[in-house]
Amino acid sequence: MPSLFSDDPIESMETAKKIIGGYVKADPVELAKIAEDKGLMKWPRISAIYVIGFSGEEKFAPLLRGILADAGNDADIRSYAAEALGNIGDRDAAKLLKDILRSASETKLRESCEYALEELESA
Repeated sequence: MPSLFSDDPIESMETAKKIIGGYVKADPVELAKIAEDKGLMKWPRISAIYVIGFSGEEKFAPLLRGILADAGNDADIRSYAAEALGNIGDRDAAKLLKDILRSASETKLRESCEYALEELESA
């Protein structure tokens, strides 16, 4: 999993896709640690969040809600957390998503919250 630690967005996301596709093995607990580690660069965190979002494992929803709620996180990181919550189907995130949608100024973050809410409504 070394290329997941790259801050090159293409390399990091390609590794994430390989994990999702089952071509590369990754420990979900380690991915969760990467996702929440503010000491890491942006793209490893985003890639870990992306994989978690496609895992379907609701046990990671509190972690993702925490990342999304933390305004100290980069807006892109928060955006991927919002989308991951929608992909997981975490209905408990609806209020948080709506609150952020009302207050966020970043377009991508707002769009990600809208996407997540649409996913929750269609589930």
